[in-house]
Amino acid sequence: MAVSLSRPPGRQVFAMDADALYLIEAAGALVAAVIAFLQNRQKRKAENETRQVIGFFDPGEETVTVPPPSVPARSWTMNDATRRWVLSGHDPASRAALLRQIDEAEKKQQIHYFLTFGDRGGGYYEIEYGLVKTSGCGEEEPRP
Repeated sequence: MAVSLSRPPGRQVFAMDADALYLIEAAGALVAAVIAFLQNRQKRKAENETRQVIGFFDPGEETVTVPPPSVPARSWTMNDATRRWVLSGHDPASRAALLRQIDEAEKKQQIHYFLTFGDRGGGYYEIEYGLVKTSGCGEEEPRP
């Protein structure tokens, strides 16, 4: 079986002039430049957001006080089980005061705060990331 590499008679080979080829190459370069620009912008945005998130959770960083949009609310909200545990055993007035303190801290989106109570001899709860970190009884003011 013989294979012929010549073109069949009657068919033309597609030929492009130099100007058309130049326009296609320029359009391809433009598309590549636009894609590179968009990727670079997305990278800068992600790096900036990463710096903000790290700054928000870094105790030594004082410039980022409001959580970036990518930080989930669970970072500063107390779940229902923890809330029930904090409120258990307190009289109704102290429960209302504790709930008010929790609501104020969550509105401010604080990740670290103290709750104080006056019943049972007084005391405090230290809250961090919506969880009880420490507590103390018999003390009206929390220890730093």
